[in-house]
Amino acid sequence: MKPLVASILLGISLLASPVWAQDYTVETYQEIFKGDNQFKQKQAIEALMIAGLSDPAIYDVLEAKLIESLPFATEKNAIDYSAWLVKGLGYSGNDKYSATISNIVNGSYHKKLKKYASQALENLAQYKKWNAILADKSQYVAEQSPKNNAFANALKSDDLELMRLAAKRMMDDQNYDDFLLERLSVELKNPRLMRNDKLAIDTYANMAKALAASGNTQYREVIENIANNNPNKKLKSYAQSYLKKYY
Repeated sequence: MKPLVASILLGISLLASPVWAQDYTVETYQEIFKGDNQFKQKQAIEALMIAGLSDPAIYDVLEAKLIESLPFATEKNAIDYSAWLVKGLGYSGNDKYSATISNIVNGSYHKKLKKYASQALENLAQYKKWNAILADKSQYVAEQSPKNNAFANALKSDDLELMRLAAKRMMDDQNYDDFLLERLSVELKNPRLMRNDKLAIDTYANMAKALAASGNTQYREVIENIANNNPNKKLKSYAQSYLKKYY
């Protein structure tokens, strides 16, 4: 989904950090968005990307911070900050925030902010679906954290874009928990949704990359099997490059 991909690119301005991999509580999110530490707020928004959280107790505070920021969104840093906030609001998957986002799209704001608002508006529908998958507690493993369970739900879903996002976030967060690596391994051994198109190839390439990037030799054989035996030439080539880079 192009709008989501473009929206995620806004995150490149932050250095990838394991701190994003932490579990936030509703109260933690509220405290962060009520405060004035913009860096912590951007980290929290990154965490929301695949947390499966739709609780208005979080997003009402984020929305208030966004509205508060808009009168100042006239220079580069302030515009970027408001763009982060509107991006985060899109992760709610809740239509109650569509009016606030639409007001930015239709208002006299900087084109960059309007662009990210437009993407956030489209992402509301996507995250309505994704948050339901991520937060499905019937699939949770009791001894795992909510964060790990959300990632695992994404990886075993039937949504290639969500699977790809989870693999990318694992790498960005440097989250190579054995529980998630095993989930990647299971999927890569039996690629249920593999087909000869760009999305499927890119999804499984990112999943293979995430598994290899862990450096865990236990899973080298999985990557070798893809590199040697997968019928898709592009995916084979990707796997061969991962073997050289990570092992």
